[in-house]
Amino acid sequence: MKIALITVHKVTNFGALMQAYASKLILSRFGKVSVIDYKNPFLDKQMHLFRFKLSVHGFKMLAHDILNFGNRWKYRKKFKDFIRTNYNLTEPYTSKKLQNQEIALEYDVFVCGSDQIWNPKIINPNSQIDPNYFLAFAPPSSCKISFASSMGNYSFNPQEAEYLRSLLKDFHAISVREKEGRDFLENLFSEKTIHHVLDPTLLLSKEDWLETLDTRDPVVNTPYILVYSVPRTALLRKAVTYYSTKFGMKVVAIDKMLFPMKSVDIHHSKGGPEDFIRLFANASFVITDSFHGTCFSVNFEKPFVCIPATPKANRQEGLLGSLGLMQHIVYEESSFKNIPKTLDYQNAKARMQELRKQSLSFLSTALNSIP
Repeated sequence: MKIALITVHKVTNFGALMQAYASKLILSRFGKVSVIDYKNPFLDKQMHLFRFKLSVHGFKMLAHDILNFGNRWKYRKKFKDFIRTNYNLTEPYTSKKLQNQEIALEYDVFVCGSDQIWNPKIINPNSQIDPNYFLAFAPPSSCKISFASSMGNYSFNPQEAEYLRSLLKDFHAISVREKEGRDFLENLFSEKTIHHVLDPTLLLSKEDWLETLDTRDPVVNTPYILVYSVPRTALLRKAVTYYSTKFGMKVVAIDKMLFPMKSVDIHHSKGGPEDFIRLFANASFVITDSFHGTCFSVNFEKPFVCIPATPKANRQEGLLGSLGLMQHIVYEESSFKNIPKTLDYQNAKARMQELRKQSLSFLSTALNSIP
């Protein structure tokens, strides 16, 4: 079976890179997988050495990239090498080429997923739906499957919802990553079954990750708190200071910023995908605001605290709620004291195994029932 996958695959975001990698590995159990090298101009800018747009933020971003040139050059190379080595990319396709259905007819099935490809704010500068992430380019009568696609917390207006309906009406099987997304699509499609599945990074076990990527040599040879943060909110900064003092451990941060946060002892600002996995695999405690940071914390069975950057983090809440770990998501400083240094994963691990089984069952049924 030849499978074509379209996802968010070429960015300097660890979570996006890891979900694309995991998606490709999981789908490879069913056939030969090619990742469609979709040239999304908005997302591709993340891989530019110097990023710029005509705005105050754009000038700040350019200044940061110039000052951070050395680190940015090194981690971009690591990301590019990882993508080239692991993705089995197709030839590059612009949106125009895809819309003209210039993609080869040799694929048996087309799959979209699993990052926030259905969140217009994430994949388009004008917050517009991109039909390419709904496989609108696939040749007529081809088999289409959605694998853990995500809308994030985006709310579609009635016109957008009707457009989604037209894009998804001929899908062979549909699964989404969040329960809210499933509920929305179930209301939209009374005639279709919408499945809720895990993020692909969770379909690979801890052992799978450690065997697949070279994590034998730890990055840090002492117990440490790992901080993986994107926006560095004030609450997260307070958490870093609080837990480093409470637990008496060094703080290691991995991000792409020029300067580290206060209380950070070791700052990995030019780390690549393998460094990311090594740091999670060997951490003693994790502080994160990221959905995928939360995924790797629970998958690697680490004590952790999730401090979302937004008032309602539906992705993190959905995951932690399903695992019985909601107490590890914190929205206010007074709750810091409730997070323990150790965590018994017995119940969460059993729930994870059942959810993993259900998610893989969806994929197996969908791919093995292609007409």
